[in-house]
Amino acid sequence: MEKKKLILLLLSCAVITEAHAAYQGRVYVDSNRNGVYDKGEKVLKDIRVSDGLNVVKTNAEGVYTLPGHERERFIFITTPSGYRTDNQYYRRIDGTGQTYDFGLQPWKGRIKTDGSHKFIHISDTEIFNTENQEDWANNVRDYAANQDIAFIIHTGDICYENGLKNHIRLMNTSNMDCPMFYCIGNHDLVKGKYGEEVFENVYGPVYYSFDFGNVHYVVTPMAGGDHQPGYTKEDVYRWLKNDLAQVPAGKPVIVFNHDLLTSGNEFVFGINDNEKINLNEHNLKAWLYGHWHNHFVRRQGDVLAISTATLDKGGIDHSTSAFRVIDVDRKGDVRTALRYTYINKSVEIASIANDGCAVATDGSVPVSVNTYNAVAPTVRVTYSCTADDKTVIPETQLTQNTDWNWSGMAKLPANCKGKRIFMTAKALFNNGEATVSRTSFLYQPEERAKTPQLEWLRNVNANLYFSSPVVASGKVYVASLDEDLKGEGAVFALDAKTGELQWKYPVRNSIKNTIAVDDGTVFAQDAEGYLYAIDAQTGRLKWDKKMNVAGLPVLVDGLTATNGIVYAGSGKAFGAYNGKTGDPIWLNKGWPQGEGTTSTPLLANGVIVSGANWRGFYGNDAQTGELLWKLDKDGITDRGATPACIGNLLYVASRQSLFIIDSRPGKVVVRKELPFNVQVNSTPLVTDNLIVFGTQTDGLVALDRETFEVRWKAQTSPALVYTAPYSRHPAATIETSPLLVGGTVYFGASDGIIYGVNPENGQTIWKHKTGAPLFSTLATDGRMIFATDFGGNVYAFRCNE
Repeated sequence: MEKKKLILLLLSCAVITEAHAAYQGRVYVDSNRNGVYDKGEKVLKDIRVSDGLNVVKTNAEGVYTLPGHERERFIFITTPSGYRTDNQYYRRIDGTGQTYDFGLQPWKGRIKTDGSHKFIHISDTEIFNTENQEDWANNVRDYAANQDIAFIIHTGDICYENGLKNHIRLMNTSNMDCPMFYCIGNHDLVKGKYGEEVFENVYGPVYYSFDFGNVHYVVTPMAGGDHQPGYTKEDVYRWLKNDLAQVPAGKPVIVFNHDLLTSGNEFVFGINDNEKINLNEHNLKAWLYGHWHNHFVRRQGDVLAISTATLDKGGIDHSTSAFRVIDVDRKGDVRTALRYTYINKSVEIASIANDGCAVATDGSVPVSVNTYNAVAPTVRVTYSCTADDKTVIPETQLTQNTDWNWSGMAKLPANCKGKRIFMTAKALFNNGEATVSRTSFLYQPEERAKTPQLEWLRNVNANLYFSSPVVASGKVYVASLDEDLKGEGAVFALDAKTGELQWKYPVRNSIKNTIAVDDGTVFAQDAEGYLYAIDAQTGRLKWDKKMNVAGLPVLVDGLTATNGIVYAGSGKAFGAYNGKTGDPIWLNKGWPQGEGTTSTPLLANGVIVSGANWRGFYGNDAQTGELLWKLDKDGITDRGATPACIGNLLYVASRQSLFIIDSRPGKVVVRKELPFNVQVNSTPLVTDNLIVFGTQTDGLVALDRETFEVRWKAQTSPALVYTAPYSRHPAATIETSPLLVGGTVYFGASDGIIYGVNPENGQTIWKHKTGAPLFSTLATDGRMIFATDFGGNVYAFRCNE
């Protein structure tokens, strides 16, 4: 009997030993912030703690126990809503101790009582080879403080060992005064014992979770990258399954990753057919990612997929330098808004320049103000007018049209005719700061100026990007962005004489590049790959078609339409489509889709010339679609611009070279290396003796057509917003193509100014400041010059007579 008792006692001890926790600790409120639990400090119950596989909750004493596992490296907590951890939400398992405590501090002021809150999403900063990061980092810090941002998330590609070690000094929970979280990207998997070793040493675990408001946030790692990771898909799956098992049913979930899980409507993460998690069943609200260096928001079923490009430089596909603000409501539903960096309280009266203004038929004057501040949204814009030192229009509030533009109409007294009017615009930002712009003009409604004069100005209530104005049959057609999926993507028709809106046709997503008019139809393609045919007179849809483009990258190419055929799409979906039905006449089989190409297909001598970023420059037979030639050397793969066609020759600039190519055989006739970067969307203007085009950093440049040497440069100011790939502040960028009208070369620049320069020497002889960057090429009908700015304005200038 005694022997049996002894055996039972030993067995029970064995069971206890087997069940004994490998790790334990306490989660508490570190009220004196000394990093050590002191008697009397508040302990926290039901806080989730993980060893990278198992997930448990703290008990009433704030204590947890974890068994550990074979691949363990960290103990980490799911930081609860209302608290922050000063980057100490994890502890590395050091092999010397089994107790890991977590001290938290209250962080409730930036979360509303109903659980709604805001956070900032940044990605792909890639600081490994750049300097002067403080300006954009300060923008994020100041915006976070001004707007009560709950936390900041970086979704990867910090970049390489140098970037990984330095980014944490640039942005962390302490110096941002806001919880700061990081994901791992493909370029963050670097050489070491395993790919994520350096990342872990600086930022901690590559997968973890935290709560804010009513939402459970999950950070997941990139599946692979430059070096083999130590973690596996199985590791992530098994932890994620255990993490979500502890989340109350119905609680909203938002996931962060460096890339998008799927382009479909079901977000399923698993390791085989039997072991998988359908995140939709866990109330997945949004999936946020980077990687592609573009801005793209798309609803995939019930899930909002949100991509954010770089905030410190232009994106691969010329996306704007911006970070994204996410507004999360009490149900976990999200709205987004981009914020552009580097801009310090900019304000400009866009409707007045060159001592004149547009005047309506009733004598009133349109007032259009472009204003922006990187660190605080504009909340109010007013204007006032004086003449003869007397107030003729008191301070009057303008109406907001877009994130850049505010407008109204100024009705001047009749006795102001012939007088100089002084206008003051004042912009007030939500941090209490204000800025003003002052200008003057001669109020002469019946007189015509000798220089191009603003005839009318109209805002379309959406941002305008690379979609240049198209003039046809007395109308001006433009198309807009919808980077936040607010329903702002559309094609617009304005009366060419008055600017009055004739019609508007909404589309599903952003139209990022050129549209075309052919045979009474407007053709456009959006970022999701939908091709639209719209009646040019009525604005009614004739047909639309989903082209078989890849889910990513975003479709940013332009399109061309002529003789009843539309050349549209990209990669294997690039082809010739019937303009009346949308049916493909032929589809390209010769080249794949690239990283996002801002050029427009060009029909030249029976060849349709197109391309794919980072892949090649191609010529397809315009009738059959057969690939006739491809070029993929000497930097031409980075081409963003559409070529100019002169006779049989194509003129195009790419990376740091000018190329002249015979269009039919695709043979490079001339390659001239340049001392500046030309990765911009600028088609060369070729005259009898000049080749003129925009650059990434050096403004407008003219080369001698015979010697290819630089004849002159028209220097512009630094860009307001950076778009050219990897261009950063300060860069004098021109993404538009020069236009020759009446002996003057006109172009818009990213500094927010429309220029007119002398083609003989490049000297500026006319300009119009808009205060918002200009990315689309100007157009003319011979009598008028039309331009658009990023703030949503369409301008019509009367040419010299």
